[in-house]
Amino acid sequence: MSGDAQQQQGGALQRHWFTVLAGVLILAIVGVFGYNYMTKEQIPVMKALNDFSLDNINGSTYTFSEGKGKVRLVEFMFTNCPDICPATTYNMSKLQDQLKEKGLFGDKVEFVSITFDPDFDTPEVLKAYAEKFKADQSGWKFLRGDAQAIEKVTKDFGIAVMKQPDGSFAHTARMFVVDEDGNMRRAYGMAAEMDMDQMMKEMVQLAD
Repeated sequence: MSGDAQQQQGGALQRHWFTVLAGVLILAIVGVFGYNYMTKEQIPVMKALNDFSLDNINGSTYTFSEGKGKVRLVEFMFTNCPDICPATTYNMSKLQDQLKEKGLFGDKVEFVSITFDPDFDTPEVLKAYAEKFKADQSGWKFLRGDAQAIEKVTKDFGIAVMKQPDGSFAHTARMFVVDEDGNMRRAYGMAAEMDMDQMMKEMVQLAD
């Protein structure tokens, strides 16, 4: 084989392998994006939530639709709760710190805590509760409202609440992650039933 022929054959082989390598890289990139897409799709839309407005402890009115564009973790609680609520809020504070490390808290992920005991949970009481758990209120809203407004919100989220003779509350022990479009995507347990790793993973997925 002449030198020219060998050079031509070598050049053809180089072009062939370049084409194959480029194809493999494209498939790899498509595979990564496809995997991420499928991972996100595994978190189903449970329902679209209705908009509502409640009072924030900073004196402003918070309308739920204002948070569109952010993933929100929503907790229903009352500060006089002896066990489930404070344990849940404590776990949320740990999630807050993890999200801060990822640069997501406040910007892409927001926490919302709603009391169903507005008679006791005044703005001052809720402020003290927030400070106790080191809640960063730039990305964590503590809300209250009159009984009728709270009942409307709890029903929309599927939370059952019953006031007890001693003034405490029996309630559905569930909290929720809401996507950037205002859709409920997942219901989680509270306190010891919170799967922190799953919650973090899914909030990050939805915020991506």
